[in-house]
Amino acid sequence: MKNNTYKIDFVNNTLTMSKAFEEALNNPASEEYKLFLQLRADFPGLTIIRKTRRAPKKARPTKNLTYKHMEQYMSVFKNADELLAQFKVVKECSKQQPSPYKFVLDWFKKQFPKYKELPELDDDFAKDVSEYDTLDELKDSIRKGDRKQLEKKDA
Repeated sequence: MKNNTYKIDFVNNTLTMSKAFEEALNNPASEEYKLFLQLRADFPGLTIIRKTRRAPKKARPTKNLTYKHMEQYMSVFKNADELLAQFKVVKECSKQQPSPYKFVLDWFKKQFPKYKELPELDDDFAKDVSEYDTLDELKDSIRKGDRKQLEKKDA
């Protein structure tokens, strides 16, 4: 079913019609055409407006990728200090660019092309992000840290 609708606003003296209603007006034998002629005769001062539809927003894959999130992402690597130092230099250089954020974002994407992908939780991951050799050692370390924090809250 076509969505041929119209709406009359007597306060603003306008007739707002859908695209389907407007297309139906091209056929002089249609009910819409006859209705439109009657409306124009009854209300000659109406301004005709075609209802517009907003285009859907494009997906922005980097929407929440702020400088802070970039720094947090880099901070889990073994060479985090070196990466963060490079990041600081890139941010300083970006201030002279027409679009500083885009400059930094392009650098970040080049350095970390797989930043969107979640790493597999295995021994290699544990070696990359910590001084532990296995995932089990890393988990035990995290659990011990959580227990210590809970004990501090209770005290």
